[in-house]
Amino acid sequence: MAGSGSSIQKQWDIGQSIFLIGVTAIALLKAGSEDDIQPQAIVALEGLGAGLLVHKDRIDEAVDALKGNENRRLSKLMLSIGLNHGGVARIMRKSVPCVASFLLAVACKTCFTDRETGSMLYEMMDLRGVLRTVPVSRGQIEQAVGAFSGYGYKIVPSNLFNVVASKIRNHLTHSSDLSGLFCSSKTRELAEILSNVFEALQDMKVKKITLEGHQTGVWLVSVLMWLLPDEVEILLHGSRIIGTPESRVKMTLRKIDDGGWHIKRWYQEQAIFELIVGGVDKVPTSQHRALPLTHLPARSARMSLAAAYGMSDDAIEATGQVAAALVDIVFEHGFLHVDKGHGNFQVAFRNICQDHFISGYHTITKIFGWNLDAEFVKNGQHRIMVAYQRWKDAIGRDNGSSPSIGHGLSTNLVPNVTQLFLQIENQFFEDNGFSMIRENNLEHMGIVDPVIHVTAEALYGSIFEKVPIERNFRPLTVTNLRSNARVLWQLLCSSPAGSANQLQEFRAEAIRSVLPGFPQINTANLAVVSNGLVAYSAPLAQISTAKRHSAAISIMPGMLRWGDDKAPFDRIEEADAAEFPSSQSFYERTEHVEAFSNGAYLGLEARSSPEVANIETLISPSGKTLMLTTYLTSTKLQDAPVAVNWWRSIDALTFAEHVDDHDMTAFGEECLARSWDEERFFDSISWLGVGGSTSMSSIDRYVCMTSSDETVRFFEAGRLFDSRRVVIRQSAPLIRCLKVALDLGEQWAIIA
Repeated sequence: MAGSGSSIQKQWDIGQSIFLIGVTAIALLKAGSEDDIQPQAIVALEGLGAGLLVHKDRIDEAVDALKGNENRRLSKLMLSIGLNHGGVARIMRKSVPCVASFLLAVACKTCFTDRETGSMLYEMMDLRGVLRTVPVSRGQIEQAVGAFSGYGYKIVPSNLFNVVASKIRNHLTHSSDLSGLFCSSKTRELAEILSNVFEALQDMKVKKITLEGHQTGVWLVSVLMWLLPDEVEILLHGSRIIGTPESRVKMTLRKIDDGGWHIKRWYQEQAIFELIVGGVDKVPTSQHRALPLTHLPARSARMSLAAAYGMSDDAIEATGQVAAALVDIVFEHGFLHVDKGHGNFQVAFRNICQDHFISGYHTITKIFGWNLDAEFVKNGQHRIMVAYQRWKDAIGRDNGSSPSIGHGLSTNLVPNVTQLFLQIENQFFEDNGFSMIRENNLEHMGIVDPVIHVTAEALYGSIFEKVPIERNFRPLTVTNLRSNARVLWQLLCSSPAGSANQLQEFRAEAIRSVLPGFPQINTANLAVVSNGLVAYSAPLAQISTAKRHSAAISIMPGMLRWGDDKAPFDRIEEADAAEFPSSQSFYERTEHVEAFSNGAYLGLEARSSPEVANIETLISPSGKTLMLTTYLTSTKLQDAPVAVNWWRSIDALTFAEHVDDHDMTAFGEECLARSWDEERFFDSISWLGVGGSTSMSSIDRYVCMTSSDETVRFFEAGRLFDSRRVVIRQSAPLIRCLKVALDLGEQWAIIA
């Protein structure tokens, strides 16, 4: 075998398991309890790994990855997010076969969820006879994969997948020539292919293993190349594109009449063993398109869309260009809305975008594989933005309001966005004399759905504090397309209709985009775990009243653990505050804001509440969910807490008016205060203590006494946002905040 000195080859029997040794067995039981998995699942993974051949460099990388070195402790909540050195990962590091199974699971992460990966490994165990020795269920293996999944993000071979996809595409005449390359296959079929390859590699009488087919081909090639970099040769149209003739595994990518994979083992004596995996139902046709993979590495998005939709090079390039222009439009002109009982409020999309997105949004579609011609970036995107603005201005003049296309909002807004897209195209043609895509009309219409999808998927990265470690790309399915069209409609049209809280809807869809295989996200979820990633609201780790930070989502590999035993959980969900007792104000005395004494200007300074307030959090485990409730309390009023809410505070800070500028001189400030005093404005403004009630007062304008505590400011903003507009004082003087607030109307509160 070529390179045999750098690979692992073992025959396994349960009697050889290191987990049968007393000390190790006890450690395994403890680790299983810590990570909430069945210990026998790890023994079964050891049995599977003994039959895998993996390059020694991969083993070293995996052992290092399993050490885990990224962890964040949320001490106020007794929560731990990320990876730790213990649990099942520590046990697996001690067993080379377990490490080999871990590597195979990591290789699956490029395109499959943890559940799909666990199912595939289970099928391989069945085919290799492991289940006869170590009986485990499919669910137990899936659960075990989820426990160590996060450790793999450090070494996921996404770059290799992208390189393989690019080399294959460069040798194809048309992107749709092998449309099944990016399509999914049944886990049993993939397990059968991999099992036969590894079984043949262990048989030293087998001189060559040949595979012919193409379904799920990019993934299969990248998996084998990553695990066995010296053993794989790839041929396409008779040309070698990867590897050398000495490689034992020879893969020929071509369409097979029956749609499956033909696998042959070649022996020295010229004997041949042949196996066919798959069947005629896997052949994509115009009437039947094979199911897409759950997700792909982001940089392969361009190629996968072109293959799935049979798009020409010009059409797929135009897709990325138009999507990039629409991202520009949303950044410059998009708004999200929230509907409260006392009004509808909006926030400019650019004001919730994180720094990494702001610095690169103009060419953001590059992360999905587009190169973006420099001339188009300079001029083309600008022309499309101008066409959009001219179209929107014209619609506004005609309708006197936001654009309204079709017969109103429905669950399916794809036709609405398509019509919007075509109207922008008409305006573009009128302005420039040529179309946004210089192709025939049929080809033009063919890019609309991909444009909607790529634009929305690019925008979802805007509210993550950091770019996700391995950004993936969801396939263009009917469900994803409808969700993305709805979000894009709201942003492009600045339409307040269709959702009571567009920010929470956008956040939930963004998490679905980044966490593959996690379709159910409740808008009450403060944190969710899926496929080895934890996505959580940034204020959980660091409370801040800054608009951008409040809206942000943090993401990191690992698990969500709570309590002294560090038990794993799937999500944090905020409980209904109405279930908990409310109270009177901590600070009952009403006091008008006064700026003058005997005609002398006193100035206006923010105050702290005389009653010291504390934030107390209750957490109650319910199955795999942590239910969380937070309230304000004090030593004086322990029996009368004031319920507060994380999501209301996030909404309040996102949609509030933030004041952080100082554009007044001392003389100008006093003159303004005197004019207000003459009009008796100060008689209608009162100081409000922390937790103070506004329901029983005739005063509708308040300045909150919150200047000394950022955490109290955070929660008070949410508590008051239910009934009035909120102004957040940042670095500005209080009188500047009053000036902004007085322009808002009658009911408001300043978080000073």
